[in-house]
Amino acid sequence: MIGWGICIATLDRPDVLRRTIAHALSQTVPPAQIVIVDASDGWQASRDAIAAMLQSRPAIRLDYVHSEIRSSTTQRNTGIALCDTEVIFIIDDDSFMYPDCAEAVLALYEADPDGRLAGVRTALVETAPAPPPEATAEAEAATGDLPAAAPLRRKASGNRGRLQVLQRLVLGSRAGRWFHRKVLMQSMQETFLRYDGPRQSPLPEALAARGAGSVSFMPGCAMSVRRDIALAEPFDPALRYYAAYEDVDVSYRYARHGHLVHAPAARLHHFEAASGRIRRKKVIVFQLLNMVVYLRRHAERPEDWRRAYRVMLYRRLLGESLKDLLSGRWNFPQMRGVLIARRHWRRVWECPIARLDDWYPALQKRILDGL
Repeated sequence: MIGWGICIATLDRPDVLRRTIAHALSQTVPPAQIVIVDASDGWQASRDAIAAMLQSRPAIRLDYVHSEIRSSTTQRNTGIALCDTEVIFIIDDDSFMYPDCAEAVLALYEADPDGRLAGVRTALVETAPAPPPEATAEAEAATGDLPAAAPLRRKASGNRGRLQVLQRLVLGSRAGRWFHRKVLMQSMQETFLRYDGPRQSPLPEALAARGAGSVSFMPGCAMSVRRDIALAEPFDPALRYYAAYEDVDVSYRYARHGHLVHAPAARLHHFEAASGRIRRKKVIVFQLLNMVVYLRRHAERPEDWRRAYRVMLYRRLLGESLKDLLSGRWNFPQMRGVLIARRHWRRVWECPIARLDDWYPALQKRILDGL
């Protein structure tokens, strides 16, 4: 079977990282390599714990390195450069793979000897797999520098539950589904401007016969890609301080080289561990400003997209305002995020492409400092 490895960028979450690695080690087809790029101050203790988990698995190569730069895009590019397996699973440090997840993904790559398959996304499921106790216990016994295992904490959901109830009501009719997609813009097909246009090539029969379905994008917690494509299409290095949509952009570019598919049988649970409060306003600001970077850097004729971007900006203003209202967020953080992006997007558009990698991170930091 095709050799595969894992690439993980992590920061200050050693407990959930150990759980993720334990699930990776429980795969029916084990990985050949695990690459972890850790930007934590206390990264050495985590490295030692992970190395202890692999003591009885000498066939699995571990590359655990430190990154001085705390940036998911930088860390992932560093990790991908260290990977030497044909297929790389790019997942989060809280992505819990079911035991047959890798086997189901690799079966699709095996069914594609002509290399027309660029990447495979796993199926995200709500229920986490049972933790593999042996690997977790081995790591906890190996070092006294890390605290004993405690229940993992999830990210706070805020008013997400209320909004999901409203969404289910809306999705019960055709008009409601249109409103959900086109007005609330609860679809990546609406919020991400596909600068290469839609891709319509038919899926090879060998892949369709195995239940694979075409997708336009892959989430950064649940993607796999051929190594040569990952090297050809790195994560955008300008996203130094907040990398919103970085997974959407990079996977959209992966599809320049072949098909992206969804593997329903490859189950993975994204735990969404707590790691500090994520402000809604910040997310919206950089979803919108990062989109300008993608258009400027990757569209064949960026100026052709300027009007489409302005239209999308005002659609987001309406959609985010309504979502704030529906969720009872009376300080309107998402609407305010759009307004902040509206003040800055022209400056990003006018920046010469050759300067983006230096200029845009400085702008990101100035905006973040003011939020």
